Amino acid sequence: MAKTENFETWLSGIALESKEDVYDLYNSINNFERSGKFYTSKEVTNDGYEYLVKADGLEDHLHLDSDETKFAFIDHLKSNYTDADAADIDVWSEMKKDLGRLD
Repeated sequence: MAKTENFETWLSGIALESKEDVYDLYNSINNFERSGKFYTSKEVTNDGYEYLVKADGLEDHLHLDSDETKFAFIDHLKSNYTDADAADIDVWSEMKKDLGRLD
């Protein structure tokens, strides 16, 4: 198991194939739990918290060394993998689910 702190490197190794995958990743990081193919653990450090994000089928884990880094990753995910505007990913996901039911 290797750890990386580079968002793009880690994301290039996983397949975010659908909006559900994007939401599962966000949900895992936000709630420190298993969601879909992702699992995030939260560890206490001397300076606060750090997070380790695992994806099924990927040996490397994403290491988020602080809350600031966690929020930067969530912003990166929102900006590059959703069409969410100022709203959060929860609102985006609910909107996509509602639109999917109407189609």
